[in-house]
Amino acid sequence: MRINRTCIVVADAGTAKFFGVEPLDSPREASRLVEHATLTNPNLRTLGESVTGRVRTETNTNRQAGPVHPMGAQRERHRMELDRRFEDEIARQAATITREWKDGRVVLVAEPRLLGLMRQAVRDALAPGIELKELAKDYVHLTMEELQDHLSLNALVPPRRRDDAG
Repeated sequence: MRINRTCIVVADAGTAKFFGVEPLDSPREASRLVEHATLTNPNLRTLGESVTGRVRTETNTNRQAGPVHPMGAQRERHRMELDRRFEDEIARQAATITREWKDGRVVLVAEPRLLGLMRQAVRDALAPGIELKELAKDYVHLTMEELQDHLSLNALVPPRRRDDAG
């Protein structure tokens, strides 16, 4: 595995973090993750709020306003469009990081629903020589060390620590 040609993207609905793997010449540590960028979904914060900042509800307490119309389907379509825009941002950032690469890999880690939505956008944004690996887990909350340990258990990145056999 070529250590310097690995981009790890860890995402949830609100945040995407981009890491690289850096080899180390340490007797105890073989490699470590280095954070390259973080994206946040600005639309996620405003979802469900009105212009005044109050939480929107579907309850109509004014009888003169007429019957309540279902807003759930419309909100879901709006939410899907906002998610799609954020996925496109993630794909653009992954393409920017790997722009100069002729080969390598991008490891995409996200909860299953988000992974399914963003898989094709990321694949389309990458150069043909870049391999896309996927892991359906929500790891955004992990530290870099914990993330590397979890990913190395899945053979997606090299382990942090060197074996004590030497």
